[in-house]
Amino acid sequence: MVAYLLPVWTRLPAADRMGVAAAVLGAALVALIVGTRMRRGRSRPLFRNPRARRPAEPVDTSWFTAHTLDGFPEEAVRATLGTPAAPSRERLYAAWVLATHTQGTDAVWLEKNLALPADAAHLITEAAEARRRELSAQENRATKARESDQP
Repeated sequence: MVAYLLPVWTRLPAADRMGVAAAVLGAALVALIVGTRMRRGRSRPLFRNPRARRPAEPVDTSWFTAHTLDGFPEEAVRATLGTPAAPSRERLYAAWVLATHTQGTDAVWLEKNLALPADAAHLITEAAEARRRELSAQENRATKARESDQP
C-alpha cells in the first residue's frame, strides 16, 4: 500500500502526517465552499456597503388612499405600450406605488423586478419624482405659513 503514496508523503515522519493531512483537508474544504458560493453567485461582500439601499418603509394604509394615483401618467404610459404583451394595469399601478413610496426604486429596478418596458418605467419614475418634489414643496409652504401665523 505504501507504493501507491506520493514520494513526498512517505518522506514525512509518521507524527507529522496527521497534521499535514488535516491542513490539506481544511484547505480543500475552504476551496470547495468558496467555489460553490462563487458559482451560485451568492458571494457576500466582506463589508456592507454604507451607500446600500435602505430597506423600504413598512406598507400601511397610508400607501393606498383616494389620492394614491394622483399624478399617475396613464395616457403617456399607455401610449408607449402599443403591444398585445403590454403589462397589466395592476402592474403599472404597483410600479407607481413603489416609485412614489420607496426611495431608491428607479426605472432599472422596475424594469427588472416588475418586467416593465424601459419607456414605461422611466415615465413612471420621472412622474413619481415630480410628484415627490411637488408634495415636498407643498409641505414647505404649509410649514412656513404656520410659522408666520404664530406670534
